[in-house]
Amino acid sequence: MELHSADPMSSDDIYRLAEPEEPAMPMSIPAGGPGLRAGSATMEAAPPVVGAGDGASAGVAPGLAADPAAAGATGGEPVPAAGEDSAAVNGASPGTGAAKKAADPGAPKGPKLRGRRRGRISLRYLLQAWSFSLVVHVGVLLLLAAATFSSSDGASEPLKIDAALAGHRAGEKEELPIYADPDNIERNKAIGDENADDPREPAMMSAGESSSEGDSEAGGVVVAGALGVGRPTATPRMRGAGKGKINEGNSLPGVKIDGLSRSPLTLLPAAPALDLGGGGKVAGDPVFDVQEIGQAMDQLAHEIIRQLKDHKITVVWMFDESVSMEDDKKTVLQKFDRVSTELKKFMEQDKKAAANGALNHAVVGFGQDIEYRQDSPIDNIDQIGKAIRRLKIDPTGTENTMGAIREVAEHYARYARRGDRRVMLVLVTDESGDDGANIEEARQALKRNRMPLYVIGRQSLFSFPYAHHRYEDPVTRDVYHPLIRRGPESADIEIYQWDGLYGRWDEQPSGFAPYELARLTKESGGIYFVLPSEEFMRVRQREKAYSITQLKEYLPEYDNRLVYTEKRAASPLRQSLYEIVKTDKPFLYRRDFPIEHPALVQAAMEEIPKASERLNMLLAIQKRLESLKKVRDRDPEKRWQAHYDLMLAQTVAFQVKAYEYRALMASIAKSPPNPKKQPGPGLMITWVVDHSGKPLAPHSETAKKYAEAERLLKDVIAKHPKTPWADLAQDTLNRGFSVTLNEWHHNPKYYERAQYVPKY
Repeated sequence: MELHSADPMSSDDIYRLAEPEEPAMPMSIPAGGPGLRAGSATMEAAPPVVGAGDGASAGVAPGLAADPAAAGATGGEPVPAAGEDSAAVNGASPGTGAAKKAADPGAPKGPKLRGRRRGRISLRYLLQAWSFSLVVHVGVLLLLAAATFSSSDGASEPLKIDAALAGHRAGEKEELPIYADPDNIERNKAIGDENADDPREPAMMSAGESSSEGDSEAGGVVVAGALGVGRPTATPRMRGAGKGKINEGNSLPGVKIDGLSRSPLTLLPAAPALDLGGGGKVAGDPVFDVQEIGQAMDQLAHEIIRQLKDHKITVVWMFDESVSMEDDKKTVLQKFDRVSTELKKFMEQDKKAAANGALNHAVVGFGQDIEYRQDSPIDNIDQIGKAIRRLKIDPTGTENTMGAIREVAEHYARYARRGDRRVMLVLVTDESGDDGANIEEARQALKRNRMPLYVIGRQSLFSFPYAHHRYEDPVTRDVYHPLIRRGPESADIEIYQWDGLYGRWDEQPSGFAPYELARLTKESGGIYFVLPSEEFMRVRQREKAYSITQLKEYLPEYDNRLVYTEKRAASPLRQSLYEIVKTDKPFLYRRDFPIEHPALVQAAMEEIPKASERLNMLLAIQKRLESLKKVRDRDPEKRWQAHYDLMLAQTVAFQVKAYEYRALMASIAKSPPNPKKQPGPGLMITWVVDHSGKPLAPHSETAKKYAEAERLLKDVIAKHPKTPWADLAQDTLNRGFSVTLNEWHHNPKYYERAQYVPKY
């Protein structure tokens, strides 16, 4: 093996090894030569050099002296090779030194190795590597910076475009058409009818003596008292836990706060970065179950105190100023004194926080407009209670909730930017608001200013936008049903919007918060306190406290409406159900009929073919739903499985209803009935068709459908027990599958006096 010297441009200190080349002819080597063994005819490689010496020339084999001519050319002195005498270098005979070495048995057999200087590396090679590395790192940093600052929301989720629906300060309408659009209702229609074709039309009920259910089925008189319980008051009242009173034992500050169970829905992705306390236990909860307002107020006090440990806090109390909120506001004020007591007690203990003004409050009322009752935040909690009592009543009946949240968040944003102060909004309302299309603007305002929203409100109606209050005219004793918006709990309607005859009046609660406010509390890191208490002025007192643990599998989706619509369109089951829901408007039947025989017979004859057409459409819908059975079983969401089960059962029940309605029309056309009383100057009479459980059609023609409808509805109750789906299925059973004809008595000034009905 032959030893080659190191590459002069390399920084390594070792030599490269290479296979030796065979010589062309043998060489005669004199004995005793430097670096050679005596009597040997072959060259032996010396050990590799570890370090380079100062005088070694590049390419000179170890053990050999440097060429004097080369040394002279470089201006250096000759350096003796390892093992040589200095005299040999200075001109003495080299043979003398060699003879001495050969004669000395202890002398080393070969020359010693000596180091050589490390070769210098050219700067142009280093600049190429450093320049490339610099360009790569700068490029990566620029990409990270672009990804960080391009989003409008600092805490937005990756790969989730969520700004298409909002960000327009001028209040531009959402482009996505929403079937349950809150802006579609005309505010001048403040009354409703339980069985009207349009639930926003004037109510058609009158005063009179109450009739039994049996009388109704047999053709009795429909009266106002049949829908109410007891004498109504001017505004709806709340009933908490206990015997009609607030249960003080359930709302003792400092005792029950720590014991309040956390909602299972807090397992949802929250917004911990927006939680003022830095990861609170209940932040971002769209459904926090409480039994009455006292528990909600206690939990609010707990949240305020918890956050005071890390930040200065400004609490903005926002109150709905609608007529329907009067009793709720009084109840909140009763508990507000207990909250103020706890906060004052805490501030007295923390004198440093009190001296620095760590906690202050503002009061805002809203309806159609915004009222800054206590604009500048103050730390006197007693004055805040007085400001709440001075809030006015908004007679317009319009609640621009989303607009109020956005404007208030922007109005108090300057306080949130002062050092370590944070702002939290506390909204008290019994409605979801009339401007739900502006939800994304409100959401962005909350997130941009890092303001959590806490709501004390009612649960939404089950996949239906409106609830109805009951108002009795003090002069004519006629009954009206003003609308309030309280739903739906999802981004859009998901089940039938009619009850087999007319628009829904079942008042079925959902167990969840209205979609708009639930989304805002979840996205901002706040809490929605769901109140299950009943309201005496409602048409039906159906408020029910469902178990959140039971409902967690039926949780609505709180994405924005664009994402919600895209998911629905991507699912054959969900899109099909939605298309069926949208077509239910043509199914509404005629309710009111004249009492004069010729006009009554003509109207009945016109309805017979319409009922047959609706029956055929319902039969086609049943076939379409049954074809989706396998798709239903594969859907991952139990909520949509329940929607399918309920709609299939209702479709069959509504088929029976159509058959019975047609039988009633045929009976009227054959033998028109006469009212029990005749109309007069102070009395108007109209025939109305209502639900009934007494069959009219021949049993042999409807028996199989009756049995099928009952079986499917009971299956819904069995598959989804203790849920709104089960309760609505039971409600369909209780109404009956048939129809009946009733008299409706009302004052001739009914429509004229509708203008005096309060707008709730």
